[in-house]
Amino acid sequence: VVAASLAVALGGLGIATLPHAASAVEGEPAPTAVTSAPVEPQPTATASASAPAPQPNAPTPIPTTAPTAAPAPAPSVEPTPEPTPTALAVTYAGDSLTAMPQSWMKQMKDPSISTIGGVAINGATSTRILHGATKRDADVLVVMAGTNDLRYGYSSKSILKNIDGIARTVGADHVLIAAIAPSNITKYGSKRIDRRKQGEILNRDLQNHALTKGWMFVDPWAADRMLNGGWSWKRTTDGVHPTTAMSAKVSVRMQQAIHLAAEGAKP
Repeated sequence: VVAASLAVALGGLGIATLPHAASAVEGEPAPTAVTSAPVEPQPTATASASAPAPQPNAPTPIPTTAPTAAPAPAPSVEPTPEPTPTALAVTYAGDSLTAMPQSWMKQMKDPSISTIGGVAINGATSTRILHGATKRDADVLVVMAGTNDLRYGYSSKSILKNIDGIARTVGADHVLIAAIAPSNITKYGSKRIDRRKQGEILNRDLQNHALTKGWMFVDPWAADRMLNGGWSWKRTTDGVHPTTAMSAKVSVRMQQAIHLAAEGAKP
């Protein structure tokens, strides 16, 4: 009986433990001991297959740099020389105001102006000046005429006509018309001509004519002309002609006017 009971008990225990045995099989397997030969270490690959392996105790190579070629020198550029300014070629047409020994024309000292001759006759009317005019290869023609025409009572119209003829004959690139000088003569000759008053009228007509023709007009006497249109006796030798000092002042003014005429006045 005892043996039978023990057998039954053991049989029940075996039944009771079957599920546990099955769970053990379905869970993590027991580690299996693996016996293997020792693995030899593999050589480590280098970063660059082409780089030579360093030798023991070999000197470290010193990097060398190829010499840099010196830059070619920039070609030297010669500065362009400034053109040499050419002096203005100036011709003239006038009477004693231009012809006198120390006239404005003969006292010009501007190196950029070159007088190339012209016509200047003491006591000449505009008609006589026209007859003496010739062709000139000039930049500027200066006309200062009409003073002596007033002595004979000639009109502004005839004077202007002669001036037009002078300009055509000379053929300069530019024309500069200058006012006639002041006068202190108010009762000239048997006709008692007021040359001062007639001079003021002529200067007005000269200015208007120059503007109409596209020429330049200048009154180089304006700063020294008295309010009555005459001369200060300190600036004239005879009431008509200027002193040498006065002509020198006019010369400077005329030089400036010549440059202006060359830059802007029409031929």
